[in-house]
Amino acid sequence: MDISKVQYKLIFTDASEKVLDLHLRSDSLTPVAWLPAKPPEWAALDNHKCSHCPLSSDQHAFCPAALNLAKLVEECNELDLLDTVKLVVKTADRVVVVSATVQKSLGSFIGLLMATSDCPPAAFFRPTARFHLPLATEAETIFRAVATYASAQLLRREQGKEAAADLEGLYKIYADLEIVNTGISARLKTAGLDGTIAKSLMEWDVFSGMFAMRAEEVMDKMRPLFSAYLEK
Repeated sequence: MDISKVQYKLIFTDASEKVLDLHLRSDSLTPVAWLPAKPPEWAALDNHKCSHCPLSSDQHAFCPAALNLAKLVEECNELDLLDTVKLVVKTADRVVVVSATVQKSLGSFIGLLMATSDCPPAAFFRPTARFHLPLATEAETIFRAVATYASAQLLRREQGKEAAADLEGLYKIYADLEIVNTGISARLKTAGLDGTIAKSLMEWDVFSGMFAMRAEEVMDKMRPLFSAYLEK
């Protein structure tokens, strides 16, 4: 089994470190040896289950997204989200070194964990997880999302399936993700774990809710860069 690794290392001002190693199956991008041996009660599927979740607790006792976040909650929920750290992210393709807050650092890692979980609404983000870009800006995230969605429509067309000619489907994907984020936050809050991880999730929640509006603004600003395509 071919395994790839993504490592997030947070180096604090006192030289202490927090290392998060995520091993992923290269073919499916599902985690290896990351899920908790004993899942926490707050991760139960029927605990604040998302309204659009297609899973049944008969076959899935726990929420896949919550399971992927459980270890992070256990290890990092008490960190000061406003602390500035030196973040070192290592993947098979590159090493990224930046200065960032704990909240920004963990928020980036949370995005990767959500995309590599077995949560059906989050599965649409698996392609971008393959080309993970730590601490991506809003514009970078939007462009990557639009490019991924457009690529998916091309693949659908090649298979003779109906393909979208607009971004309404992408907006729906982000609206569904907002519901997932809200559900995870509710789970953590009722379990008394309304700490760093829940607050880091909040940024994703706000971004997901504003995605459609911001995507149109970003793509409008980028339109001149596509002149070579548009003028033919």
